[in-house]
Amino acid sequence: MFSSAPRLVRRMFLPFFSKERGAPRIRQQLAGTKGRRFFKLVACNTRDPARGKHMEVLGSYAPKVKTGVKELRLRFSRAKFWLGVGASFNRGTGQLLALAGLIPPPPPLFGRRTKSHYNDLQRVLALRQEANEAAVQEYHKHAGAPGVHVR
Repeated sequence: MFSSAPRLVRRMFLPFFSKERGAPRIRQQLAGTKGRRFFKLVACNTRDPARGKHMEVLGSYAPKVKTGVKELRLRFSRAKFWLGVGASFNRGTGQLLALAGLIPPPPPLFGRRTKSHYNDLQRVLALRQEANEAAVQEYHKHAGAPGVHVR
């Protein structure tokens, strides 16, 4: 009879897309106890449950309410991978990724009230940048002098 060659080629498994679960998405999952909430940044499919199944944990975000500190931990290589694959994200997650420097910061919401606020923020950021550069130049000006960092 017929003897066919064995199938050595496997179907390609794409972990970042499935017809049943939808396209990939970077999402924040709420975790922690009452009063000490934090968010896990996860890669999941669109139709995965909000507090449940995910494909990979990309990092965590812990807003410390009492001290006002935002603690952001990310696995940069994996986050870059999911962004390269084409994973979508919502506005809040986009703000965190922009804060980490993975994507450019999103523009402000449009409107006459936000435009002047955005221009003021740009002006303040430019002044801070100039002050930082001046401090760095001042530091390097005295870097070769003896006795600057003597203990």
